[in-house]
Amino acid sequence: MKLYTQIFFIALCRKIFFTGLLLVYSSSSLYSQEFIKNIEKAIKLGKAKDIALYFDKYIDLSFSEKTNTYSKKQAEVIVQKFFTKVEPKDFTKINKGTSYANNTIYYIGTLETSNGQYQVYMFFVIRNATYYLKEIRFEKE
Repeated sequence: MKLYTQIFFIALCRKIFFTGLLLVYSSSSLYSQEFIKNIEKAIKLGKAKDIALYFDKYIDLSFSEKTNTYSKKQAEVIVQKFFTKVEPKDFTKINKGTSYANNTIYYIGTLETSNGQYQVYMFFVIRNATYYLKEIRFEKE
C-alpha cells in the first residue's frame, strides 16, 4: 500500500508541475499577444510614447539605410519626430514569428502614412518573462 501511495504522489506532483508549466507558457503567450496589439495600435495612431513603454533600455532604430542605437527616452523622441513628419494613417501586420531557441519574436508590418508606405520590422527579446522591443526599422517602400 505504501508503494502505491508513493507512485500516486509522484504522478500527482508531475501533473501539477506540467500544468503549472503550461499555465506559465500560455500566460506569457497571451501577454505577447496583448503587447503586440498595443504596439500595432500605437503605430497606427503615431503615439511614440505608447510604443516606448515596450522599448528595451537601449534600442536600435533604423530609418531606411541609417541605423543608430539610442536610449529608451532618446528613441521615443526620435520616433515621435518621425511620426510627426510622416503622419501615420494605418498599420497592417504582414508576418510574425517566434524563435523558441532564444525566445525572440520578430514582427513585420506596413505603415501607411501621408508620405507613402513604410515596411516596419520589429525584433523583441525576452528577459524575466517580459518582452522588450530591441530593434525597430522603418524602410520606405
